[in-house]
Amino acid sequence: MFSAGYDASLSRITNRIDLRAHAMRIARGAVRRIARRSSRLERLLQRLRRSAAASIPRAVAPPRAEDFAHLLAVPADAPPRRARPRVVLSIGSLSAGGAERQLAAFAAARATRDAVEPIVLLVHEPEGHYGHYAPMVREAGVPILAAGTKVDEAVLARLRADRALADRLASLPSYLRPYVVEMAGEFLSLRPDCVHAWLDHQNVWSGVAALAAGVPHVVLSTRNVNPSNFPYLDQPWFREWYRLLASSPRVTLLNNSRAGAADYADWMGVPHDRFRVVLNGIDPAWIRRPEPEAVRALRAGLARGRRLVVGGVFRLSEEKQPLAWLETVRRVARAHPDAAFFHAGEGMLADRFAATARDLVEAGTLRILGRRDDVPALLAASDALLHAAKHEGTPNVLLEAAHLGCPVVATTAGGSPDAVAEGATGLLCDPADHDALATNLDRVLGDDALRARLAAAGPRWIAERFSLDRMVAETLACYPFPR
Repeated sequence: MFSAGYDASLSRITNRIDLRAHAMRIARGAVRRIARRSSRLERLLQRLRRSAAASIPRAVAPPRAEDFAHLLAVPADAPPRRARPRVVLSIGSLSAGGAERQLAAFAAARATRDAVEPIVLLVHEPEGHYGHYAPMVREAGVPILAAGTKVDEAVLARLRADRALADRLASLPSYLRPYVVEMAGEFLSLRPDCVHAWLDHQNVWSGVAALAAGVPHVVLSTRNVNPSNFPYLDQPWFREWYRLLASSPRVTLLNNSRAGAADYADWMGVPHDRFRVVLNGIDPAWIRRPEPEAVRALRAGLARGRRLVVGGVFRLSEEKQPLAWLETVRRVARAHPDAAFFHAGEGMLADRFAATARDLVEAGTLRILGRRDDVPALLAASDALLHAAKHEGTPNVLLEAAHLGCPVVATTAGGSPDAVAEGATGLLCDPADHDALATNLDRVLGDDALRARLAAAGPRWIAERFSLDRMVAETLACYPFPR
């Protein structure tokens, strides 16, 4: 995608080095003459040539903030006057993730569309797996764009004419430049009043692009604890770029849990009040309880003759502690042979999870369902939801379970204490205390009155604390627009 968009155009304009091939692509025609005439670009090219061999994405040293302080000095653009301020909501995709769902719900909400003009900007085309929530956005009439798929000739003309802008973009490290340039091209074309990015990679790419392109205001939504807790996700340059972005007064930082906000602030070395907290929102229209007959039929299939049903709905990755979840299932199943368990979800640990669970599956105790699109029905058919995560943002599945009257047994990871009213809608324990996790589930399954009380309190808790209207209003309040 990137080779076909703005980055390819800037590459031709500035003779950008192809770092994968370690070979310089020589620009042609008028673009070559522009580059030759610019001594600044020539000096830049010399620096890039000398550093090319060392520019390997995961091995490169984190950039020093002072090396890119010039990005902070770019004056804010003055976007055209519009009936409503234009806000670009940028994220990698609209796949079936928690952040993606919150973005889609925010973009589609009537209150959002009344206050601002939302446009969703993606890295991936919203097709197949990457377009899970695209229908929700499109049905609300909100445009969805994929960066770099359609190049604005006016932007290319500006890059040719504005050497300072071309220098800013071309000076970026190779591990950022293709993505940042694609985003910058879209921002130069759309001229938004605000860019609101979601998740770590896009926060950095869109944040840097927005400052370099002069976007007046930038909001960065972090959605969990800091990325150093996720080796498969972390990058050695995240922290320094976040610190640089946080030093700009045009940047607002968000997190969807109190614990997550504090963790990011400590990791970045910024005051805790640099972050604002906006808890997730749940719209009852998304999570309609199926008809009783459908719930009974699904429950019968899950229970297979057993009295109780316990579910797990989570991604199969390290931070969710899937093997600890299995061990809890194994221990509790011995005490409650009348309980059936299921897991719904997918992830990089799927094969290991299945291999470890083979004895439970063969005994008929556990069913591994894989990815499902009927999670509300699964929760409505369950007597409890078991969640063993080590790190979390504010887990949507815990909110959905409470809304549907499914008691929660979970850990205190991240924003889970925000999502679960301890003793009222569920029971919590430390993520490392697997004994307590099993004890809590044993308690819930063994006490019908407790289970009924937790189930009854859940919908009220969600309505009072996690409404979509509240999430939308608090997010809009982060934008510096008069209302």
